[in-house]
Amino acid sequence: MNTLNQMSNSYIEPTSRDEPAEPISRSSNRRSPRLWLATSLAVVASASVIIGGVLVSRGNSNRTIAASANQNVPSEANSETSSANSNDRTAEQALENWIVQTSSIAAVPEGPTPRPTYYPTRWPTPRPTFRIVPKPTRKPNSPQPTMTPTKNPTPLPTSTPSYERTGSNSANSNCFTSSLYDEIDSDISLLKFTISNHIERSHFLGGIVRLAAHDFMDYNRFSSVPYGPDGCFDPDHDANMGLPQTVWCTSCLLRGLYEAKYQHISRADFWIASANAVIRQTSLNNTLDLKETFTWGRVDTESCPGSGNRVPSPNRCSQVEDTFLGRMGLEWADAVALLGAHSIGRGSADNSGHEGVWVDNADDAMVFDKQYYEELFNNAWHPRNMGQSIQDWTLDVVDPENPRMMLNTDLCLVYDIESVNNNCCTREGECTTYRARQCPIYSEQDSRRQAANAVVNYIGGSMDSTNNEPFYTAFTAAWVKATNLGWDNLSALDTCNAGSLFN
Repeated sequence: MNTLNQMSNSYIEPTSRDEPAEPISRSSNRRSPRLWLATSLAVVASASVIIGGVLVSRGNSNRTIAASANQNVPSEANSETSSANSNDRTAEQALENWIVQTSSIAAVPEGPTPRPTYYPTRWPTPRPTFRIVPKPTRKPNSPQPTMTPTKNPTPLPTSTPSYERTGSNSANSNCFTSSLYDEIDSDISLLKFTISNHIERSHFLGGIVRLAAHDFMDYNRFSSVPYGPDGCFDPDHDANMGLPQTVWCTSCLLRGLYEAKYQHISRADFWIASANAVIRQTSLNNTLDLKETFTWGRVDTESCPGSGNRVPSPNRCSQVEDTFLGRMGLEWADAVALLGAHSIGRGSADNSGHEGVWVDNADDAMVFDKQYYEELFNNAWHPRNMGQSIQDWTLDVVDPENPRMMLNTDLCLVYDIESVNNNCCTREGECTTYRARQCPIYSEQDSRRQAANAVVNYIGGSMDSTNNEPFYTAFTAAWVKATNLGWDNLSALDTCNAGSLFN
């Protein structure tokens, strides 16, 4: 493969939205990529291309990277690689061919795009004080009841009443303007800079995107009660643990902002606009701007019992198919793109039971880019908490502040882990435990191979490239589909006659 220059850090110029320059880059200690030639991978007999034959690894304090063909390979892998030297170029060419054939981008830029640093250009502003505005009292739509019974009472219904959204909606403001959208974006930026701790800030940013996603992931196109993006989630369901405690609680920053300034728009519209702000601000060079795709007019649902049962559980591979492909009606490419949002944020044992980050550290967990997909291939993932409901995957190298994590639903995008009861290592021989069994790759005949191909496509041509265009393009398309599910009367920004939609 072509050797690409090392990525450099640079500051982003201030955007046109009157906010400070965004401190977005990958951490300077991020491990550099290399090709790892693993000829002993388990190969599915029916596969026509050896996907897992070549994987990518990054070096760390315990693994010295060979800078050229004349240097020695890592000491812990001498026994495995000595017999594979004669096949190095063949294996390398196999991965290169697979990535090139699968990628939607024909060529990869030779030079990296500039990346800004993490450090803001000014001191954080004090945490704002919100004045909670009480909700107006609504007049009843029917007369007050009397003690006199009617002679002909209404009979009980013989069937389930139709689903009806009766909560607030953005039509109360008559118009969702571009300036209102930009104001939300600026307020999210202000709030994030009040959080100096990067671990807490990454949790805040990822939590906003998770809130919007959990609102639309309960959509069921086959149900008379479809739900979807309607400003409602079940706070008592395990699938939503953490949201009512740290993202949408009475003392939470995001809810305080909404109740102080934005109650005239629906929660559903506010959540999506806020998530769009996070995605823009954390994308490289602020390039993933979803403003032109945003629509408004969603009506809130005040209660959504049973909605948590539709949010995918992280335990089984079928959950991705049942939720995204089945009930939501999306494609594999959409599902894989939406899961790429795991590049920001982190899991908490106190909430979901899953502790750690999907990427290298808390700094990287504030950057919305393709690293999530690289991590699926780059590392030796092995099971953690086997036999428990919170079983997931981690690495041997442990950072106490930023333990590494992948969920079953993440690994399922590439590896057929269920065929071996999760008892395997994604890099045979590199795991302290489960080292004897390689997690198999899906065969060409398996429908989930489409997911694996999408992962490779979103890597952008090669592991060490800075090409995020395939991921950003696919994510935009998937996000627009997901945030509009169940609505056919939404309006673009500055379409100011949409109030009649809800009359």
